[in-house]
Amino acid sequence: MSTAISNPESPSAGKRHSALASVGLVLALFAGKLSVGLYAHSLGILAEAGQTAVDLIATVMVLVSITIAERPADADHPFGHGKFENFSAFLEAGLLLITGAGVAINAVRRLEAGGTAMRFTWWAVLVMAASLLLTAWRARDLMRAARRYSSPALEADALNFRTDVWTSAIVLLGLFLTGMGQHFRLHRHILDRADAGAALMVGLAMLGLAVNLARRTAGVLLDEAPSALLEKLRRQVTLVEDVDDCERLRLRRSGSRYFIDVRAGVARTLTLERARQVRDQIAARLHQVLPDADIMIDTLPRRPEQRDLFEQIRAIVQAHNLDVHEISVFELQGALQVEYHLELPSSLPLRSAHDRVSLIEAEIRRQLPGVGGVLTHIEPEGSDIHHAAPMNYAPMRQHIQALAAEIPGLLDCHEIQLRQSGGHLELTCHCSFPDQLEVAQVHARITQLETSLKSNFPQLTKVTIHTEPVSDNRR
Repeated sequence: MSTAISNPESPSAGKRHSALASVGLVLALFAGKLSVGLYAHSLGILAEAGQTAVDLIATVMVLVSITIAERPADADHPFGHGKFENFSAFLEAGLLLITGAGVAINAVRRLEAGGTAMRFTWWAVLVMAASLLLTAWRARDLMRAARRYSSPALEADALNFRTDVWTSAIVLLGLFLTGMGQHFRLHRHILDRADAGAALMVGLAMLGLAVNLARRTAGVLLDEAPSALLEKLRRQVTLVEDVDDCERLRLRRSGSRYFIDVRAGVARTLTLERARQVRDQIAARLHQVLPDADIMIDTLPRRPEQRDLFEQIRAIVQAHNLDVHEISVFELQGALQVEYHLELPSSLPLRSAHDRVSLIEAEIRRQLPGVGGVLTHIEPEGSDIHHAAPMNYAPMRQHIQALAAEIPGLLDCHEIQLRQSGGHLELTCHCSFPDQLEVAQVHARITQLETSLKSNFPQLTKVTIHTEPVSDNRR
């Protein structure tokens, strides 16, 4: 069951809406703070107005960067334009650093001069109180939008507004203390410095925010990846079946989107189809951590140090994109003799087929020094659909079941099918064995049955037997 959502807001539109709302609010706050700051001669309020001017420039930059970041990837920006958001946040840190330093220096000078000649007015209190409430609301709304859209530019703006909440509270406190000093004429030499002290704290807060913001955005611009996140992603890769290890995992962020580059080690005997499935499973696990990530996955065939001889032979043949079966290894006069069946395209000329076989045999002898001889049986790949006609010859079926009953451990023979195909007689059947009988023992009994069938029915050219445990309930 699915739920339809009417008129959903796209991430791009949502980010633009948040940025535009911030521009309007900051413009109004700047006008109010500048007016009352000049009227009241309050360095603290003017410092706040200066910070708000920086906020105004920053929010405009955020709006521009979000617009640019929406552009699709092109020849000059193959990873898209998302890093313009990070660059905008870095520029905002620079503006905060310059403004904060200027405010702090002026505050120190005012303190050294003995305080302030500020004119206390309730309008200043109302403006700063309103600024505090509006800024707190905007900081909360921006942080929600930043998390919803994974936008570093909006997050930087939200952190900026969150700092403004505290600096507005500090300025408001300094305003009250200065007003008390002027009204009650108590400890005036201390209270007169409250406004300048508030301005100094505003400047220091701006400097702290600038340093923190610059450190974070510089890390993204320089493709710094959080070690905890990398380890989490690497663990997801190694949890996939048939992945031996995660040889390489690189992570970079561009705006709100992550790009992941993975190289996973897998066994050389893995088929191309299984390797594709492994890549799909890795991507699915990584998307559980970073849903919108752009992922590139490479599976690297590995050669483990200790492997079975048969697996090594199979890996050498499969490296040539060919199928091999019925591998046999014999020890003959102190050397190993390898025999196997190799499938080649049916239309391949014998000379070309022999050249390919010779190359593979030489590779086996080179990689496996203990092998003295290699014998390859060439057979065509199955590529044609053959016409077959069923046969219903009851006496022959009964004879087949009687031969099967003579094989030790073979419990029953059923679903016997006889067919004529291309002038040849072919047989297929199902045989049941005890559940715990080993595959090698089952194969030995099936081989015995095939030999008996072909001996009693020389006209049989092909026998295919399907084995199943007696507990199988699909019959």
